[in-house]
Amino acid sequence: MPHAPDVLELDAVPSLARELLRAGLDRRPARPGEVPRLDVFLPLLRPDPAALARYREVCGFDADGFLPLPYPQVLAAPLHLALLNRPEFPYRLLGMIHLRNHIQQERRLEDGVGLRVRVWVEGQREVRQGRELDLHTDIEVDGRRAWSAVTTMLRRLPGLREQTKRPREDVKAEQDPRFAQSRPAPWAVAEDTGRRYARASGDYNPIHLHALLARGFGFPRAIAHGMWTKSACLAALDGRLPPAYSIDVQF
Repeated sequence: MPHAPDVLELDAVPSLARELLRAGLDRRPARPGEVPRLDVFLPLLRPDPAALARYREVCGFDADGFLPLPYPQVLAAPLHLALLNRPEFPYRLLGMIHLRNHIQQERRLEDGVGLRVRVWVEGQREVRQGRELDLHTDIEVDGRRAWSAVTTMLRRLPGLREQTKRPREDVKAEQDPRFAQSRPAPWAVAEDTGRRYARASGDYNPIHLHALLARGFGFPRAIAHGMWTKSACLAALDGRLPPAYSIDVQF
């Protein structure tokens, strides 16, 4: 896993509470800015059994001795926050929207395995709503890449928000061919799911926690964590997926 020129190397997992506080106090202006190549590297990270149990409970995974496929992204979350809180990053973290997620698992990871983690962000794309950027995560075990992810995020910018809504028929036309063979599965999602997932994952983005907080960011009510939805779908398929596979989701 080669290091980029501007790498912040850590000797321990950053404090999630401290990084969340930094993000909450950040007052960077909402305007376009250059996104440079930024890296954060941690040579050893081990899953905490109690935190893993909380994650399994809220998402529906069985305790089978292996990490659920989305869980390494949860483990890397403090590094993601440390990266996006860096002064070189031009945008405020709070209010950024998770649009898409790609995960590639090369092999199943044991519960207590030691992970070598690198996260980085570089570049951006101009879209109707503002700016998109990709947050990358690579995980090595025993010197070989075992898991990777690309998280695509959106930074809305003033003057562009009125263009975010798309006609419902356009969305339906996109989805019908891909999901024509899908089987419906009704879910009952409790009102506190967002808060329970936040405790399990560390993702305390206010748009997921309560309607009053979500309204401050332009949402009529709290919305489900996208990664909780992805995780719950994978939990429903637990035991029926191969050791190595990839999965993409668009929220």
